[in-house]
Amino acid sequence: MSQNFPISKLTFALITLSAASLTQAAGLDRSGQDIKGFFNPGTYAEVDFAYIDTDVSAHDNAGTDFGITDDESGYVKGNSTGNATDDEYTFARYGVKTDINENFSIGVFYDEPFGAEVEYKGDHNFVAGVGKPTLVSPSIPAIPNEEVNPSVSDADYNKNTNVSVHTESWTGLLGFKSNGFQVFGGPVMQKVKADVHLRGPAYGPLTGYDANVNSDTDYGWVAGVGYSIPEIALKANLTYRSEIDHETDIGERIPLLNGSPVPSLNGLPLKDLALAQLGIDPNDELGQSIGEYATTRATVTTPESVNLNFETGLSEKYQLLGMVDVRWVPWSDFKIVPPFYNAYSKASVPEGLPLLSYEKDQWKVDVGLAKRFNEKLAGSFVVGYDSGAGDPVSSLGTIEGFYSIGGGVKYNVTPEWAVSVGGKYLKFGDATGQLPNGSIVSKAEDNDGYIAGVKLSYQSQ
Repeated sequence: MSQNFPISKLTFALITLSAASLTQAAGLDRSGQDIKGFFNPGTYAEVDFAYIDTDVSAHDNAGTDFGITDDESGYVKGNSTGNATDDEYTFARYGVKTDINENFSIGVFYDEPFGAEVEYKGDHNFVAGVGKPTLVSPSIPAIPNEEVNPSVSDADYNKNTNVSVHTESWTGLLGFKSNGFQVFGGPVMQKVKADVHLRGPAYGPLTGYDANVNSDTDYGWVAGVGYSIPEIALKANLTYRSEIDHETDIGERIPLLNGSPVPSLNGLPLKDLALAQLGIDPNDELGQSIGEYATTRATVTTPESVNLNFETGLSEKYQLLGMVDVRWVPWSDFKIVPPFYNAYSKASVPEGLPLLSYEKDQWKVDVGLAKRFNEKLAGSFVVGYDSGAGDPVSSLGTIEGFYSIGGGVKYNVTPEWAVSVGGKYLKFGDATGQLPNGSIVSKAEDNDGYIAGVKLSYQSQ
């Protein structure tokens, strides 16, 4: 080996697209929280844009009139939901770092770490409609949807089940390096907001449920350790990110509790029946105070994570560089528990239910190979695997991990400035959709998607 492995600078950051840069990755993982640019020598800056197009469809459950069965054995393939992610998504991240001296480095990086964009359209059990029956409880006969939720008759009422979760994150970094080792860390500022709208017979008495999580900004931290050997283009970095707690107002709506006088059983209003299921006397002070809307304070916690990034020169003769990225996120610890939803769910489950939770932790692995063709041009190839976060999964996003394959090219316009373009194809795992109480409402099969992206980067030493 020579004293300076010749392809390191040209190929670093060539693989422009994280396999998690996708609205339907495990849990709510989207960006992979990549800060590999911080480990470039000298001054480095990047701006990265990605275009994401996915086809994620399922079939509802025709096993009962209401599209709900207690377990998978009762599932019968029903109507197609169509593509629940047909709105193309664009994703951006950027960052800059510089070496203050031979020991200290500083940097700041922006990304959109967690998110979801799902909407069910068409004629199936995840879309509300006039005349569709709604199962309130096993003891109450099915009643028309428009009696549970009069809004369904309004032409302007959004009858589609849909969810939107968006986060933004700014990570500040200070690093100290000596004799090939580096320690680094800093603060993280994160902003989060979300909207959830449940519609259709599959959600029973919660059809028409709305939750609006107000925008909130809070703080966490990141820390890690790295090691490098420039002579062989070796870099290894282990990064830990903390949980971030967002305490914010959540506005919720349960149309069944609107006090409608429409009788459904023994001449009692639906609200009285619903409160009785909760063990609340509709005539006492508490019962009288509970209505269709509630605004409460709740805590939404985005998960901790660990990233391992490793790359090394493989062949000076053939100008090859290898890369392995591993990411772990404990989604099994993650829950969104809106207080009003949780209280109402105690009608069927004594301890109450979360709106969204996951069964397993996520493991993601990418393996890549890069080659320099000449002084200006290099290319890469990468394969990836995402374990998903358990199956069955939430009805609000029915895939169980994915496999990916992709590649890219990087062209150095000048010794400092470079443009990279790349793409990935993703094959999603089949999954069964369930409600928080474990009821089976859908199955998804044969879904896929792709990502295309471009990166502009600058590096000087």
